[in-house]
Amino acid sequence: VSPERLRFDFTHPEAIPADVLEAIEFDVNQDILANYPVSIVERSRQEAIDEGAMALFGEKYGERVRTVTVNPGNRISYELCGGTHVAQTGDIGTFIIVSEGSAAAGIRRIEAVTGHAAYELIQARSHALKKAAHLLNSPINEVPNKIMGLQDNLDDARKEIEKARQELNLSTFKKSLENVEIVNNIPVAVTVLSDANKSLQLQMSDLFFQTYPSGVVTSGSVVNGNPLIIITV
Repeated sequence: VSPERLRFDFTHPEAIPADVLEAIEFDVNQDILANYPVSIVERSRQEAIDEGAMALFGEKYGERVRTVTVNPGNRISYELCGGTHVAQTGDIGTFIIVSEGSAAAGIRRIEAVTGHAAYELIQARSHALKKAAHLLNSPINEVPNKIMGLQDNLDDARKEIEKARQELNLSTFKKSLENVEIVNNIPVAVTVLSDANKSLQLQMSDLFFQTYPSGVVTSGSVVNGNPLIIITV
């Protein structure tokens, strides 16, 4: 815990869904905005524990402990120390969860920012969103729809490119079948294809054997920077 950030580990078997994290963030900010008073009192450790104070940290406490109560009239929380040093919850400002992940087996970790750090994060995200809206030539509230539209267009373009690539490879392969070399009375076809994956090359092999019942066909291509060669007899 520091004035502008916090880390909180807790027992949980799986990742916290995004909508639950949003609900947690909302609830915390509601308690902050309520501006509840915070009472800090020193008392004996046993007295605090008997009253229900939570010791959330792996610290060793002495006989006298510092207790922190949020909204003493109707407790929101009651803890031993905990690093809270505000007079009322409104002093915290804004609370934003920046990450949630695994800290150990069965232990999840939430990291969050508050105060000026939260404001700076909001400003940075707002700036990024405004820049995205400018690049997309779109109102800010239309950015998600604009991006989804671009993704759909990109998917369509990729499908068209893949279709054109397959047609080009098919044309190249058919042309190679017109000039098959005969070695010891055995047809041998060797073809280099453009970005042809394993499935497409196997289709070309099947096409070869529709023309030549017996023979050897070799096809090669580079896929994602890696060579792929298939030889079928």
